[in-house]
Amino acid sequence: MQEYTNEELIFGLDIGTRTVIGIVGYKKGEQFVTIAYERIAHEERAMLDGQIHDIHKVAKTVAEAKNRIEKKLNISLREVAIAAAGRTLNTQIVSVETSFNEIQEIALTDIHNLELFGVEKAKKEQEKKNHQVEYFCVAYSVINYYLDGYVMGNLEGHKGNSIGAKVIATFLPKPVIDSLYAVVERCDLTVSHLTLEPIAAINAIIPENLRLLNLALVDIGAGTSDIAITREGSVVAYGMIPIAGDEVTEAIVHHYLVDFNTAEKIKYEMKQSELIAFEDILGFPQEVTVSQLEQVIHTTLETLTTSIAEKMVELNGGQPTNAVFCVGGGSEMYGVESQLAEKLGLPSQRVAMRKVSHVSSIKDEASLTNSPDMITPIGICLTSMKNKYSEFTTLTLNGQKIQLLNAKKLTICDAIIAAGISHTAIFPKRGNTLMFRLNGQRVRIKGEAGIPAQIWLNQKKATINDLITEGDEITLELALQGKDGEAFIKDYMGGKNLTVFMEGETIQIPFCLVNGDYVPTNYRIQEGDQVEVICPSTLDELLNALQIEGSKKIITSDFKLVEGTHILQNKDSFLIDNKSFSLDGSFKGAAGEPQEEFMVATEELKEEKLILKVNGQTIELPQKGVPYMFANIFDYIDFDLSTPRGTIQLIRNGKAAALTDNLCNQDELDIFWKN
Repeated sequence: MQEYTNEELIFGLDIGTRTVIGIVGYKKGEQFVTIAYERIAHEERAMLDGQIHDIHKVAKTVAEAKNRIEKKLNISLREVAIAAAGRTLNTQIVSVETSFNEIQEIALTDIHNLELFGVEKAKKEQEKKNHQVEYFCVAYSVINYYLDGYVMGNLEGHKGNSIGAKVIATFLPKPVIDSLYAVVERCDLTVSHLTLEPIAAINAIIPENLRLLNLALVDIGAGTSDIAITREGSVVAYGMIPIAGDEVTEAIVHHYLVDFNTAEKIKYEMKQSELIAFEDILGFPQEVTVSQLEQVIHTTLETLTTSIAEKMVELNGGQPTNAVFCVGGGSEMYGVESQLAEKLGLPSQRVAMRKVSHVSSIKDEASLTNSPDMITPIGICLTSMKNKYSEFTTLTLNGQKIQLLNAKKLTICDAIIAAGISHTAIFPKRGNTLMFRLNGQRVRIKGEAGIPAQIWLNQKKATINDLITEGDEITLELALQGKDGEAFIKDYMGGKNLTVFMEGETIQIPFCLVNGDYVPTNYRIQEGDQVEVICPSTLDELLNALQIEGSKKIITSDFKLVEGTHILQNKDSFLIDNKSFSLDGSFKGAAGEPQEEFMVATEELKEEKLILKVNGQTIELPQKGVPYMFANIFDYIDFDLSTPRGTIQLIRNGKAAALTDNLCNQDELDIFWKN
């Protein structure tokens, strides 16, 4: 017997729902030479739908297969290549949309941002189902792109208000890997390579030059049918349906009253013989023809193939693939290939089962069973032989350790997804456009574009699509979000700049109304505001803007009547005379009688100067024919009314006063701002 060393041998292990299959061989040129294999059924239901439920029982079966192979080869195996079952993968299909503030040309970065947004949303949807479980994203693909709600094949270069995508993303739960490792470790083995079962099967039966085509692989097992879609050299989507060979077997069990194992034999003999003999559970011999069995399993097989076809079309973006490869024990069932071709609308020669004899890259010295359920374990060995890297890639992103599953070619984008970094931290959103109306005209202030994330791979500038490998260092400078468009009232207050006073209130000209209300010049304009900049030139225009009745008489602070045609001047001060005013200078009330306060003040002014104390300072005002009002005092003191700092407070002799109050000799006045 030829002796082998552990270094040259490859041990591949397929841990299935019903059986464990182990194959050992070695690389010779570009071929894999098989030298031993074992197939052992689980004693009890330690596996359920490809997921390990009893680690101890599964480890016992694996150890038995390992021990038998070791005895055949007289060697102690130390390493093993394994695969996670396709049925353990979780697939999420999500729709995402990105809107723009205005029509713009779609750039490649916009598309990358959209795709990353889709994967991010899919991952969140998956984590909602079980937030305590960690997931690896093993594949994602865009089913459809949308431009303004319409399906679009390629978004780049088109113009629109919004873009969308339907994204399919597949995730592998970390506990699945943990349980596989736990089984292997109990058998004194270490994992040399980890892959996914669909990838292993593809590596076995689909030549590399054909993987650019849009193909489907279906692994029909006992409890589930696992599907993988390839396009442009990569697996772009995975799926699973919980219907497979057992449903067909159970139909035979119930119709002919046989045990499960007998029904399994009947099912597979349909391809071997026209007349099948068996014994039912009562001990009576039975004979049935294939045509009779076809009638028994027709409904179940119809359901199975319809479900597989519908899932394939869904995963492939709404259309069938160019061809379908069938593997797994269930693909040997009578009528599977023809019915699947019919459901997909493909020629019958486009749907084909693959067995060991179809694998061109092996030299079979172990006399493997020529059946489709051997494809996956062979593929595990071939994948390990061609890819001698670790099952995980470990690298750092901004100093944080990131671990990725080597299920495909890895890019910086995969590391970003694994790190949980939001798509908006990579591709910034342009700031919102500010839209408002200025004097009836639409104004649009664009938001800033923002600065995309800066990426370095091993100190060199990189993009999210650059490939990564073990030990790489990724440095990521997060994107700066674009600022929203902004505008202030002062930006539109050009032209003359006057300060006038009306009833003691300071009015800056021009002034502004926003949605009908007066606002200060530092007001920040909001979305949808109706802005009106008013720049009156005459008193009439000012009164109209202030909505003061035109019938009101307007006087200046020195009691002069002002006409509406008066051209406004800086520092003009006006009062509204709600009594009456005569040109001869007599100030009368509504009854036409002289006002007592007016007469007293006039006599005092004739005798001497008006002496006042204003904010603690004594001032003297010259005599004039009419009494001074509080409003006149601003012409004689240094008090800045042009920049309000609150509400002006007028105090006369310790009591609140008004601008129209007449002043008397020795009055004490206090003027100040109050917040």
